[in-house]
Amino acid sequence: MAAPSRLTYGCDMGEIRPRIVFVCSDRHLSLGSTFMRAHQLIELISPELGDEIDLSISLAPRKSKLWGKIARRLWAARQPEDAIFFVTKSALPVLRPEVAASLKKRGGTICADYVDGDLDRLLSPAADLHIASSYQSERQLHDLIAERNAGGPRFSSKVHTILHGPDIRLANQAVCAQQDTFRMVYFGDPLNCQMSEALRDKIDVLNAAHAEDFVATFEALGDYSAHYCVRPDAQGGRVTKPFTKGMITAACGAVPLVNRSVPDAEALLGADYPYFTEDDSDTAVEAAFEKMTTEFGGPAWTQALSATQTMAARVSAPAIAERFRELVKIARGSVFSL
Repeated sequence: MAAPSRLTYGCDMGEIRPRIVFVCSDRHLSLGSTFMRAHQLIELISPELGDEIDLSISLAPRKSKLWGKIARRLWAARQPEDAIFFVTKSALPVLRPEVAASLKKRGGTICADYVDGDLDRLLSPAADLHIASSYQSERQLHDLIAERNAGGPRFSSKVHTILHGPDIRLANQAVCAQQDTFRMVYFGDPLNCQMSEALRDKIDVLNAAHAEDFVATFEALGDYSAHYCVRPDAQGGRVTKPFTKGMITAACGAVPLVNRSVPDAEALLGADYPYFTEDDSDTAVEAAFEKMTTEFGGPAWTQALSATQTMAARVSAPAIAERFRELVKIARGSVFSL
């Protein structure tokens, strides 16, 4: 657990502004998860939080062998006192026992953000608070921690969910899907697209496999009223990909076609969402596609649009900023519950 804090609170002195330091690996600064769970989160919530919370990024060294050990200790010793360290997935290997001890000795609280990583492998005993990026990973974290703590408390039981939203460059580009005609697109890496031959002539594919492709296709997204978000049905394990394609669809103002089994899809869109496919078979997906084409512009379509906008609101700047306010309260609780 975190060491006792040196912050002073009181009516006369007021409350010192909390500090959240997003810890990134110096080797993976441009990695998708690091970019979106550090740089973009700060860009998203800063206007909402104003001066409430100090937000910054710190690059942690991932050098190997002796020099790496020395560099990590020096890095930890230079970090601010009484800070909340939001450790991104790529920086989790930096949390060696001596590094975590140094941060906590200085009043720090460690939050481990696993995103889509393998929880069985990544679960950190150094974390005071485990961050889930989806509702499914939240459940998995609770289950895994209970298993690991069965023989005695080794891991913090505190879990906090901060949903993984779409790339905020979509909002910055003000992408707005047309709703005059039915057009569907698959937006992503074509190699990851599971689609029947019958649908390949009916659904466009925009290649977003690389960062430069992603940005170049933003403007074209406005031409599509629906997005193809079908994934292979889950095979088990504790690796959860956030429902990012659904979030992108909602950010564009479009409607997703998705299998019900996709993690968080039902929780975010509602059990009565009209354009779920019950499995990932070609027959089921093709039937759902035809249903969408038939019902385009009607009451069911309007219901689907409403569901996607409700989902978009859960990862809006005000909603995510509130999740960080709650994170601060939980982190402070971990400090003062000793």
